[in-house]
Amino acid sequence: MDRRRKSAAAVLILALTLMLGGCGSGGGQVDGGTDTAQTDDFTNIVEIKKDGTISNTTEAALLPEDADEELVKDFVLRSASACNAGLGGEQIAVKKLTVKKDRVTLTMDYQSAEAFSAFHNYPFFCGTVSEAYEQGYNLDITLTEAGYDAEKGSGEPASVGKEDLLAMGSRNILIAQLPPSETLTVQTGGKILYVCGEGIDLQKNSTVSLQGRETDGVRETVYLVYK
Repeated sequence: MDRRRKSAAAVLILALTLMLGGCGSGGGQVDGGTDTAQTDDFTNIVEIKKDGTISNTTEAALLPEDADEELVKDFVLRSASACNAGLGGEQIAVKKLTVKKDRVTLTMDYQSAEAFSAFHNYPFFCGTVSEAYEQGYNLDITLTEAGYDAEKGSGEPASVGKEDLLAMGSRNILIAQLPPSETLTVQTGGKILYVCGEGIDLQKNSTVSLQGRETDGVRETVYLVYK
């Protein structure tokens, strides 16, 4: 590999590490300070399907000299293969990968939230409230009504605590701890009812933008309860 190709490889690995997190790479940041907010140059969208599988589509701009599709595919396929080996099966699949007009588009499918969490290297759970409780997640929280409009409503938004939450055993819940400065758009497929945590921006009744945050070295945990 010549010097120019080595340089391109380094830039691509940096960009893709931001996109993928990487199986065991330490999350979606490099050097602790790279902002991966949704922009025209970077989008990161997760769709949670009814059967519990997850589809993740990421797009990122690349410099013209670094738009090497062969290099991108090699990096992504090796990352997915390594993570599947650790998971003990084909839990992760690369469904689409294209590099066109200096832009990489990547769609990956995950058989479970656990596989997504392992690949991106941060906690990400989606299932029922009962399943979250059985797996030991902290549900001693207060959630507030999603989409409350103070200008149209009266009083305060509705809220629920731990007992109310446990009574919703069959409701779906998403629990995540995104790396600081990472933004993830989540499409739940069902109306979002209650939320808890900072950095939550409800875009539609079933779509939300999550912004990773950290206080004193502790990552913010976000919760979404949805139909």
